[in-house]
Amino acid sequence: MDLVMRRAYLLVPFAAYLLIGPARSSRTAAQEPAASALAEPTKKAETGSLKVCLRLEDETAFSGVADVRVIPDEGYEVVGEPGDTPSDVVFYGIATGKYHVEVSAPGFLTVRLSAILETSNQQKTVFVVMKPRPATKASALLVKPLELPTIPEAKTSPKLEAPPKTETEMGKMPGAKEKVLPVDEHVACPTEQVLKATGENVREFVNSMEKFTATELVEHYAIDKSGERKGPDKRKFEYVVVVGRDRTGAFWLEEYRNGSTDHEQFPAHLATLGLPAIVLLFHPDFAADFNFQCEGLVRDEGREYWQVRFEQRKDRPPRIESYRVGGMSFPVYLRGRAWIDPGKAQVVWLESELAEPIPQIELTEQHQKIEYTGVKFASTGQEIWLPQTAEVYAERRGKKYYRKHSFGDFRLFNVDTAQNLKTPNGSYSISNLTDGDVTCELIVTPVEGLAVGPITLRFVVPARGSVVKTVGPRKDVNLAVEAVRSAKFVHSGGTGAVKVDADLPRETTLDVIPAGPQDKP
Repeated sequence: MDLVMRRAYLLVPFAAYLLIGPARSSRTAAQEPAASALAEPTKKAETGSLKVCLRLEDETAFSGVADVRVIPDEGYEVVGEPGDTPSDVVFYGIATGKYHVEVSAPGFLTVRLSAILETSNQQKTVFVVMKPRPATKASALLVKPLELPTIPEAKTSPKLEAPPKTETEMGKMPGAKEKVLPVDEHVACPTEQVLKATGENVREFVNSMEKFTATELVEHYAIDKSGERKGPDKRKFEYVVVVGRDRTGAFWLEEYRNGSTDHEQFPAHLATLGLPAIVLLFHPDFAADFNFQCEGLVRDEGREYWQVRFEQRKDRPPRIESYRVGGMSFPVYLRGRAWIDPGKAQVVWLESELAEPIPQIELTEQHQKIEYTGVKFASTGQEIWLPQTAEVYAERRGKKYYRKHSFGDFRLFNVDTAQNLKTPNGSYSISNLTDGDVTCELIVTPVEGLAVGPITLRFVVPARGSVVKTVGPRKDVNLAVEAVRSAKFVHSGGTGAVKVDADLPRETTLDVIPAGPQDKP
């Protein structure tokens, strides 16, 4: 009899997303916008603004939880609000003068820098590179063994049951990484923000993906009564995953191996399907099916992660995983842990097990470990996290097996490349939001100590058009990207006439200044 494992094939309608609204930045309560600022949007156009853009060392946007503070030389702290992306915070209505910017985030070094607003209508952008906190003997003293207290039962959701098995208990599964890591007791985990940021990244994966292909190596081992592995039985596939939507707006995921959906291709008549879908438990439309507990910030192999424990709620039907035997479907109640990158808000690895056996099909044990890696679209530079390896250990009818899937040579295809273009790395992108041409001047100042002075570019951005100026040797700005200290962009349009973005891998600033009657470029 064939045994087929399925995961999350028919999901809830996309129409529900429209009720949620745009994603908000993951900030502390102090970063929430003041009611008066929202009620008087016209005032923003008449005063200066400071935008703080957070980046990681690999030049990607920072998607984690951060506290961004802006304090003037004299006076009260300025309250900001989320920008266009989760990595930006904007401070509107600030006067001219010097300001101190401080950014802190769990797992990262705190950074402080200064910014000066010279004119009342200046729009200044500060790019801040977040650097991971290095491992030291001192930091090791700040951790304590992880305790797993019973979570008090809430009115809206039941408590978690016993935690997943430890590494010793999961010793039957080769390479099992599930373990209780020490938690930094000095760092509180902002559970709501971590889950929200992670869920938004999973939502973006579903919304932007149309198809990806990869090579897949499947290694299957039977395990005898003494615990010895037999085999392996190896199969190699050209693996294709297609994501689509039906007429109701619901989306689905379909897999092909060597162009076929035939389950007989798998060893032992056991098809392990839907591995990319298990991370959907963090998707906003699935998260309510689970109880989550962020256990804290942990360190493993020199990197820090949020360690999040999850368990399927008993009052919700499982939608992530099921077994299909003899034409009947048997849902799987899962529990486990996920380790989430604090800067990217991406699941780096995830381990799960059965919350309870499934006696109808005599499935007594199942352990899974999936490790993810970031893969970039060649056309847009957008990074999507996909499974790199997946390991499964199971016991059914007294028979045990271990299986490992390895994926490589990814190729990604997004839904609409034209609508998902982003600013190229090492460049300035200028968009004209008006119906008339805008004359512009971009002045890029290098870091101190170089034998070159500021580089000035003059150009026109056509009505409703965009222009990109790249930075690098023999490019528009003939200067190494890491040598850029700051830039000033002056334009002939009014305040808000243009939108200027920059993607640079180091701390730098960008001033956007609408030219006055006596100061046009």
